[in-house]
Amino acid sequence: MITLTSHRRRHRRRITRRSEDGQSFVEFAFIVPFLFIMLVGVTIIAQGFNLQMVLYGAAYEGARILAKNPAGGDNSHCIKPACDPDKGTEKNFEKYVIPVVRQYVTNNGYDGDKVVFYTENKDEYQRRLNDKTGDRRVVEVVLLYPFELPVGNYAERLQRVLIGASCVMKRGG
Repeated sequence: MITLTSHRRRHRRRITRRSEDGQSFVEFAFIVPFLFIMLVGVTIIAQGFNLQMVLYGAAYEGARILAKNPAGGDNSHCIKPACDPDKGTEKNFEKYVIPVVRQYVTNNGYDGDKVVFYTENKDEYQRRLNDKTGDRRVVEVVLLYPFELPVGNYAERLQRVLIGASCVMKRGG
């Protein structure tokens, strides 16, 4: 037998459920934009880490090529047969290392022409190149790559980030 009070309780539960039917949809609508922003952020960070790993590999390849030059070679001269030391215009770094590094970066899905060596300042590049490659025992290759963040007009100062990598090796004979 159904009493009046039990009937009222069931009726109240139905009313309460009906009034909460749209609540989950509204909560979902509030949370979806934040989840999307977090997903995009994780994707951008993953791309940055991938680029850095590619740059580490390219720096390793460049340092390996430069380290294989005989001990008498530096960034301006080398010993035959690697190149002709009598030609003062040839430079080991620019002739052998830069093309290998740029090709490595290009093969891994990035623009190899954007790779910068040692510094973005072209005037300081030659001085740093001489400092880093002039040592007869150790070579160091430093790479920089400009990475554009999709921040729009919100943070224009932070839009361009330089991602770098370096590799140091002993020079071989």
